[in-house]
Amino acid sequence: PMMKEAAAGLTPLMRPGDYAQAVMDLGATICTPKSPACGICPWRMPCKSRASGLAAELPRKRKKAPKPTRCGIAYLARRADGAWLVERRPDKGLLGGMLGWPGAEWGDTAHEAPPVAADWQDPGAEVRHTFTHFHLRLRLRIARLPMEAAPERGQFHDRLRPSDLPTVMRKAYDLARSAMD
Repeated sequence: PMMKEAAAGLTPLMRPGDYAQAVMDLGATICTPKSPACGICPWRMPCKSRASGLAAELPRKRKKAPKPTRCGIAYLARRADGAWLVERRPDKGLLGGMLGWPGAEWGDTAHEAPPVAADWQDPGAEVRHTFTHFHLRLRLRIARLPMEAAPERGQFHDRLRPSDLPTVMRKAYDLARSAMD
């Protein structure tokens, strides 16, 4: 409310759109954050920032809150014929509707039963990926499966191309391939 009142007191009744554009132009060309040109500014006299010597320090950026780290497990399994076990992620949410590896929900800890009984190996590899609002640490488990393997979830994809996968899943694929070859 206070800002609206202050703006209303400064905005002329005639051609307020032109005035708003002029103020934006002033901010984009003269009153810039890194090098304000106070000497040529038409508002230099009433400007409190210039008078107090703070114009070059404003606006002050707030420190960003640190991104939380989430953990997960990805199970990468390849059948004897070369088909990979994948699952489609739920339509809603992060990476919605995209192919990925069966695994745990990403949270504070990573615990999830494997999608199929197998001799799961820990290759000692971990995918680290950053999304806009959190960091992800994804532990990998890899297995080679016989043709008769029947997963509890997911399906085999015999024509999987790395380009079919989102970046975080492609990173896991690359690590698994190098560990399996």
